[in-house]
Amino acid sequence: MKNVFAARSSGWLFWLILILVSVAFLVANESPNQPESSLSQTGSADGQIQDGATPAAAPAISEAPKLISENGEPTSSLAVPFSRLYKTAAVNDILVDPRGFVWAATEQGLSSIKEDQLQNFSITEGSFPFQQAECLAYDGKDLWIGTLTGLCVQNDSGRFVRSELSDSLPSQLIWSLTWDGNTIWAGTQNGAAFMKPGSGFQTINEANTNGGLRNNWCHSLARPGTWFVAAHDRGLSIWNINFPASNPELWKNIDHARSVISRPITDIAFDGTRIWLGTGRGVLLLTTPVEKFFNDFTPNLVSYSRIHGLPANRVNALIAHRNSIWAGTDGGLVRIREDRIQLITASSGSAPERVRKLAASGDILWIGSDRGLQFINTAMVD
Repeated sequence: MKNVFAARSSGWLFWLILILVSVAFLVANESPNQPESSLSQTGSADGQIQDGATPAAAPAISEAPKLISENGEPTSSLAVPFSRLYKTAAVNDILVDPRGFVWAATEQGLSSIKEDQLQNFSITEGSFPFQQAECLAYDGKDLWIGTLTGLCVQNDSGRFVRSELSDSLPSQLIWSLTWDGNTIWAGTQNGAAFMKPGSGFQTINEANTNGGLRNNWCHSLARPGTWFVAAHDRGLSIWNINFPASNPELWKNIDHARSVISRPITDIAFDGTRIWLGTGRGVLLLTTPVEKFFNDFTPNLVSYSRIHGLPANRVNALIAHRNSIWAGTDGGLVRIREDRIQLITASSGSAPERVRKLAASGDILWIGSDRGLQFINTAMVD
């Protein structure tokens, strides 16, 4: 019996010692501090990047300050007098020339205002050779009108005729025209083109830029400084005109897929320092100043949308005017200034519900809508 009891006691003692050793091992390996965070070494509990860490690629789009009230309405609005409505067809573009004419390219042709008198030109009246007009440019001598079926010009007798230079364009479907003081630039369905006075158009496309221009459907153009900016179906392409367009390494590109720029880019504005974009989902500001494009281009964007005070996300028109960016949206006219968005309402007259195009001359801002043309005096906004 004594041997049996001794054997059982030895067994219990063995298991007791094994348990005590196991507990001691666990205690020895447990840290006396708080457990490590589940974040990687590049992160912290508040989401900040730690010193010396290599962060992931920076987001291409950041948000502007939220500028709406708790009920979702813009925090600021300003009532100003709106002019009477000059009735035309839906407006696609507006141009004010040095002779004092206000021109509107419309869905039914062309309209002009001079000394408060409105005149419409259309194919049905035989005064305009195309069904509609899409865009406008004035080169100091001639008025050029881009349409979806060719290029039109006003001749010396004042008549509108199809231009012989239309055939030198890469496409007869013309979305955009701009004059930079020396050269006319055209954005078409099959690439961009430029023309100096007295010559034909020279084409810029995916092929002859070796992919520098990422897409041929160029529907908005701008010419800030020495740069050519084209908005197309893949995003934005930027080229310094002092260097060969055929070198794709000299082009800067921001693709829709990588930057989350929404399709389409509807308009481009230049405020003297930076480029602004109108899109189907708000206004975007390219934060890199144009003067730094060549050596320090970073495709970062700041977004302004409905949650920041825009009356609608769809932006149809942009213009830099009087130290502000003016945006024509599907919900009306707004001004962006120092990160503050103001909805422009009517103290007299009637403000258009949907703004399609904007143009400025002096203090006057012309507004194109589905119903025609109006203007406001922006000196009254400050």
